[in-house]
Amino acid sequence: MGSIGVLGAVAGLVVAGLLRWLPVRGRTSGLPAVGVAGVRGGSKAALTVAVVELHLAEVIDTGRAGQLRRVAHSGPGRNVTSLHRAAWTVLGRNLSLADAAAAPAVRRARQELNAELAGRGLRCGRARSTLAGLLALAACATAVAVAAQGALRTGLSLAVLSLAVLCGPARTLAGHRLLRELRRRHPRPAAVPAAPAETGLLVALHGRRALRPLVPEFAARAGLLGGRAVRETVARSGGGPYEGFAAGSGEGGGI
Repeated sequence: MGSIGVLGAVAGLVVAGLLRWLPVRGRTSGLPAVGVAGVRGGSKAALTVAVVELHLAEVIDTGRAGQLRRVAHSGPGRNVTSLHRAAWTVLGRNLSLADAAAAPAVRRARQELNAELAGRGLRCGRARSTLAGLLALAACATAVAVAAQGALRTGLSLAVLSLAVLCGPARTLAGHRLLRELRRRHPRPAAVPAAPAETGLLVALHGRRALRPLVPEFAARAGLLGGRAVRETVARSGGGPYEGFAAGSGEGGGI
């Protein structure tokens, strides 16, 4: 297998990398904060930003046991995304963040956002991501076989590169460029900014590192900081029809 195996593993890695990371430039004009969050951490992170922005607009708040609830019934506003509208709709009754995320209307909005980001060239679509993963797995298996046949250093190096491609974020190089440029212009916050729109963008770019200084009380009550808070919120709420989302959604990324 020697040199043929090495060439096969390298070829598989190259194709997997091209599928996962191209294009280098994408369409970023008009991308809202939820879209930026989707580039960074997927649609789950985007939903977190939508919830924070709805809270800052005094449309939703936390109720019993940290569940989210609608407090304004006139609508989520005019210049909002379909994810905002879906979240506002399902929060007509008290729900945990996990339950709201798994509601059919919100799931559809999340899928639409993923498709839009893939169309913009900022994230790798599901089909390309699956194919890239299969090629990376094949390259990893070939690399292990090469290592077993004596070329230990070469085989292990290719195996590590294969795992890096397999486990890397689904954003493209264009998505990486977007986040790098926005983070340079909007560094990690230390205090509450003047405008709610800036808060949404900072949460989209920095996740929990922005939630803690900007909206600490709401984030803690709603379980947006993850871990134990989310599990306790779902447990206290009695689960509901979408119980188990947090552990079984299957989507990578995070808040």
